[in-house]
Amino acid sequence: MMQITAISMPTWGLTMEEGTLVEWLVPEGARVAPGMELAEIETTKVTNMLEAQEAGVLRRHVVAEGETRTCGALIGVLADETVPDAEVDAFIARFAESAAGDAALAPAPEPRQLDLPDGRRLRYLRVGEGGTAALLVHGFGGDLDAWQLIQARLAVDRAVYAIDLPGHGESTKEIRTGDLAELAETVGQAMDALGLERAHLVGHSLGAGTMLQLALTHPGRVASLALIAPVGLAEAIDPTFPTEFLAATKTRDLQRCLGRLFADPAMVGREFADRVARNKRLDGAETALSKIVAACFPDGRQHAVLLPAFASWIAENPAIPVTVIWGEEDAILSPDPLGQLPASVVALLLPGVGHMPQLEAAKEVNAILCAHVGGVA
Repeated sequence: MMQITAISMPTWGLTMEEGTLVEWLVPEGARVAPGMELAEIETTKVTNMLEAQEAGVLRRHVVAEGETRTCGALIGVLADETVPDAEVDAFIARFAESAAGDAALAPAPEPRQLDLPDGRRLRYLRVGEGGTAALLVHGFGGDLDAWQLIQARLAVDRAVYAIDLPGHGESTKEIRTGDLAELAETVGQAMDALGLERAHLVGHSLGAGTMLQLALTHPGRVASLALIAPVGLAEAIDPTFPTEFLAATKTRDLQRCLGRLFADPAMVGREFADRVARNKRLDGAETALSKIVAACFPDGRQHAVLLPAFASWIAENPAIPVTVIWGEEDAILSPDPLGQLPASVVALLLPGVGHMPQLEAAKEVNAILCAHVGGVA
């Protein structure tokens, strides 16, 4: 049989079940090379580009623009010009028959609820087994799905937990002060409840500030520390974003607000904005988020500036690996603090990336984080 390659609807993360083909970027009959962008795919979290994994000729658009398919479904076919059309047609038919017989695939892991000693509950998702566990914490207004492109890759050789911070997602909406100290204390309680004496701490934005605060308070619990566009290193912040996020009630307004998090605002689809809007409408969410904004970002600035304490902590804990990742085009938090970090920190500035590197540059961030945690006992 002649060489024919399937182009399937990708599975970008553990919770992704389907995607919508927004636009074909390569016409039928065009030759493609590995890494070439073939199509724009929209998921519930973000719009991203599907890249070719192999070289060949794009012989068929099996799925039309605007159509939605489950992950793994055939959306296109690669084959050389020498492959007859009849062979391509037969391949498509066989793929459809095989997919029909694979309906009972292993289900994706489901989020669970974690009971804390004070009676509050946090939602979490665990993937993987063994090793020194990694713990992932999202940014302001997000939830554990922020790690959908990262968690599975990190879980190849270890257990990886992603949690919803208090006030976010499906976690408790009970918040006392809403500052980094309270959030860090809660994450520490979650580690206790999960049986994690020590873990690789990975955080984004508000979650990174939370992990930094936890590390400063309890260095013995830190196997390594990875901060992505972290809150807590300087006073400067876009003063309008937190309040605009809180005020946005219509999906189109929220979509516009969320677009500021990305170097390319088009990455935020309506479905993504709808999902965030649903979380905001949960009972108690608005009050909890407002407390966090008042405590962490009063008067349009960051309340906690932990850079001096962080530098001292690094000097006192030289055996703990520290990596800080920032997008060069971050419009929410300036990456300027990268240049003020001690030389022992792996400080990485990603070009063409905004405030959401784990979604905008997932391939690069996966490689960085896997190298960061690799070899750490």
